[in-house]
Amino acid sequence: MCGPFGWGGFMPVSPRKKATVEDECSRCVASLTLPDPSPVSFQKHEFFVDMTCEGCSNAVTRVLQKLGGVQFDIDLPNKKVCIDSEHNIDTLLETLKKTGKNASYIGEKSA
Repeated sequence: MCGPFGWGGFMPVSPRKKATVEDECSRCVASLTLPDPSPVSFQKHEFFVDMTCEGCSNAVTRVLQKLGGVQFDIDLPNKKVCIDSEHNIDTLLETLKKTGKNASYIGEKSA
């Protein structure tokens, strides 16, 4: 015996009509409706973080980047961090405290 099927070749494959992308898409698109994408609602919050040097601000940057879903500005001289985020205040505050620095919520920041 030769080969896996005993006759020395591969199993014959019957020719099939190949479906094209256009065939498949025209059937799908007609019945597919997508919801309008809505932007993620980010809220702006201001926090006090007892930062004394660039190392402190780097620690804040690290923990916030690890959290994700945030945009932030650090004001080192005034020891403030302004965060635009989808996360709640408690999550943001606990994240800032992971730096080992004293942190507190100042309030919502207006645009």
